[in-house]
Amino acid sequence: MPAPANCRRPPGPSPLGTRLAPAIALVAMVLTTATSLPARATGLLVARFGGEWGHPMSDDLWSIYYNPAGLSLLDATKLALSGSFAWRAMSYTRGEAALDDVLEDPDVGAGTPQGAGISANTGEATLSNFLVTPFFAVGSDFGIDGFGAALGFYVPIGGQSIWDRKASSPEFPGAEDGAQRWWTIEGTIRSMYATAAAGYRIAPLRLSVGAGLNVVISEIDNIQARNVDGTDNLVANGRLQEGRARIDVSSVDLAVSLGLLWEPIDHLFIGLSYQSQPGFGEQRLTGDVDLVLGSGPVPESTRTAAEVRQSMPDVLRFGVRYGAPKSWEVRLFGDWARWSVLTEQCILNATVADRSCVGDAPPGKIIIIPRHWKDAWGVRGGGSWWATPDLELVLGGGWDGNAVPDAMVEPALYDGDKFHLTLGAKLTVGDALEVMLSYSQIIYPDRDIAARGRVPKDPNDPTGATWTDIATIGLRDAVRVPDAAGQYTHAVGVVELGMSYRF
Repeated sequence: MPAPANCRRPPGPSPLGTRLAPAIALVAMVLTTATSLPARATGLLVARFGGEWGHPMSDDLWSIYYNPAGLSLLDATKLALSGSFAWRAMSYTRGEAALDDVLEDPDVGAGTPQGAGISANTGEATLSNFLVTPFFAVGSDFGIDGFGAALGFYVPIGGQSIWDRKASSPEFPGAEDGAQRWWTIEGTIRSMYATAAAGYRIAPLRLSVGAGLNVVISEIDNIQARNVDGTDNLVANGRLQEGRARIDVSSVDLAVSLGLLWEPIDHLFIGLSYQSQPGFGEQRLTGDVDLVLGSGPVPESTRTAAEVRQSMPDVLRFGVRYGAPKSWEVRLFGDWARWSVLTEQCILNATVADRSCVGDAPPGKIIIIPRHWKDAWGVRGGGSWWATPDLELVLGGGWDGNAVPDAMVEPALYDGDKFHLTLGAKLTVGDALEVMLSYSQIIYPDRDIAARGRVPKDPNDPTGATWTDIATIGLRDAVRVPDAAGQYTHAVGVVELGMSYRF
């Protein structure tokens, strides 16, 4: 059945700026109206603002996120603005082997009918999106030698996607939303950071220390196909079965960052930093779920007060850089993200007092999405060469790991091993302005995910109705979701354009 009007996204993004203090509302609104980048680091970590100049050994305003100790090297008052402009192309091809049950007679049983039903529930889904993410920071040494502090706003965690429509089907109207619709039709998950950070250099030790406090505004807004039993069945005894769910929740949490930057000899910098989990553990996002399941008339109100429980990772960054000022420099750095904390995204009815995500029949359960991600890491290397004292040319490359095991891969939150190559330049204009431009190509090897296989819904009736096997991948019935087996392709290109101004 088609998504009802109240499960469609309203025009334009949802403003969150009013949730911030008036002093930062304008910048927050700018951030909110921009979309967040697709994943191009481990998991959903998308922080690449600053381009090749954003790393844990930075001595500029990019340090506000990557390593607050670097703020101790500010020697003036500075303003930094940048934007990441990305194109993203993705495809997902689903085969018949991923279906829960295939019906020869659409009037008997629950499943996907042969012929038009299989065409409606399989095939290739595509997206082609252009996305923008901004960064803003201002900082100063306040005339204090070895000290620096800054305020900033940016989006280091998140992703957004809008999938292409398919040709409509008169028998199965939900098919126009694509084969990936059981996981997402269009959606956003992101965390915006408003940060205050400071660093101080202990001159005798040549050691800088830093810390930051983050106000984290997290948002999930997703529309997907959904059946009450977690299957992908299109019909039940001849009646259309496919429904729709829209999840729209948000939260405001705190997080902290800590950093060290050591210069044991001139121009050799060793950096180490830590970003805590938003909320220091489990987040609880609140809002609404619109849920229309099965066939029949849409009720007057499908909206339910909801709570989403999830955990985002903490991140450790490390690296080293060495060179001769205004001549050459080499860099090597990496990160490790504890994505193993994201085991589920649990969506509960907020009106149920004893709601829980635990057990085979959790009280208050609306949807529980299994994740069971794994820790992941990445490493990058690069270098700079100054063609003139005012023109720096950069080259970088690296590898980022995959946080999503094969059994948990699906189109809404996709990840994989990836390689990237970056070319860029920074131009100094006069004594105050720096302009930087870079392009990164992110290359994802294709992934081919095998189907789970089918098992009888009733173990005592081996020739009866089937559904896909979740027990062998360690899932309980309460978290049943359709099988996202199939072929995945993904490619991302990113232009980083930024400037910093020294007052």
